[in-house]
Amino acid sequence: MYRAFTYISSLCLLVLPALAAAHGFGQRIDLPVPLYLYLFGGGALVALSFILLGLVPNKLSGALHAYPKYDLTRLRWFRVIASQMALMPLKLLFVIILLVAVASGIWGDQNPAFNMLPTVVWILFAIGIPFVSAIIGNIWHVINPLKTLFEYAEALLRRFNIVTSKQTWPLWLGVWPAFVLFFAFRWVENISFDSSTPFPLALFVLLYMSITFAGMAFFGKKTWLENGDPFSVFFSFLSRFSITEVVQDKEKTQVLVRPPAVGLLQGEATMSQVAFVLLMLSSVAADGMLSTSFFQSIFSFLFMFGFSWTVAGTVGLVGLFVTFVLVYGAFSFLTKIVASDTSTVFDIARRFIYALLPISIAYEIAHYLSILVVEGQRIVYLISNPFGFGWNLFGTADYSISYTVLNLKMLWNVQVALIVIGHVVAVIIAHAIAERYFKDSRKALISQYPMLALMIFYSCLSLWIMAQPIVAVE
Repeated sequence: MYRAFTYISSLCLLVLPALAAAHGFGQRIDLPVPLYLYLFGGGALVALSFILLGLVPNKLSGALHAYPKYDLTRLRWFRVIASQMALMPLKLLFVIILLVAVASGIWGDQNPAFNMLPTVVWILFAIGIPFVSAIIGNIWHVINPLKTLFEYAEALLRRFNIVTSKQTWPLWLGVWPAFVLFFAFRWVENISFDSSTPFPLALFVLLYMSITFAGMAFFGKKTWLENGDPFSVFFSFLSRFSITEVVQDKEKTQVLVRPPAVGLLQGEATMSQVAFVLLMLSSVAADGMLSTSFFQSIFSFLFMFGFSWTVAGTVGLVGLFVTFVLVYGAFSFLTKIVASDTSTVFDIARRFIYALLPISIAYEIAHYLSILVVEGQRIVYLISNPFGFGWNLFGTADYSISYTVLNLKMLWNVQVALIVIGHVVAVIIAHAIAERYFKDSRKALISQYPMLALMIFYSCLSLWIMAQPIVAVE
């Protein structure tokens, strides 16, 4: 095993470009040690976690499957704050934020720095809600303003004896509509020139709202949000990692506190869910990868033949997803061979796919943490002047962003720690799934050799991508 680990770690160092100058901070940031040591160290820690798991067969995985829970609904104060009456002002607040932000995009100052919509969409929603979903729980299920607006509209229609249609969701459809819409969201985020221009962004938001209302009206609110809405599906996947879970039955709803990541052990994924998780991985990596010198050289080559950025970027986004699918499929095949398993490659892929979610979550937090902390400050002055008309509603319109709030070297170390921890957790979860399935500690350990190689490779790749804005612009 040591020889295999050495080979994989060396391969990471050889195949990754030589850490070209990057684009983020505009000055050279000298890392405490050479970057290749971070790569080797990160891979070594992931491998070490795997070795330690082999020394405690069944003990850790057994504890993870039989994890402790605490029912928060037993507490009176929690029942009070979680009641419909207490939550209603919070729901209305997010409805107001949505409506004001869209109105700002249409009628407000078209400079993104002085318009509320880009900050609400790309900072508070696209970064803030995923962070909360992954760490605390699926808050979007509670505060979703489109869900709230639809419930009001549905109640109003019932007064006139008008009932919305509730068509059956075909099983073959899975979460493919959510997959397509989530890809469209990532395309707007990473490829579109209009992603931060208020008026076009407002049109994107209105289009999404129209699709969501139509889906809820046709299939029913619950069915569409669980299968067709890209963000409800996205946040539900992230919340598998969180410290809370919601258990519902006909009589009551329980909110349980649990150890983090144990929700990833629950159930196997469908084909569409496997594709969605791989899209989560590839698309969050795309934001960093597409701006590296390696990809920029490819794009420059395509530009020479007359391809536009829209075409080249779209090809890059699709290509990254296809690459992630092929890589994960290849390692699932190797797992089947190494374990002498009679299951199909797809059965293995859907069995272990949730073990990849800690990687996606760790990279998402590490990659976007600085943006949330620095650019998220814009909301302080935007709430007082959402349209850029010179208002000062709450006395914060003159607030200035502090760009020195983060220490860059400390940030880099935090990012490294998050990525390594995410991959270690992924190894632990994959091992626990294998032990539960094979019911044989030795066979479970052997079956995870290919997945270990995949985790080490992902770890090296993630660290390299994160290093690109750190290394420097010459």
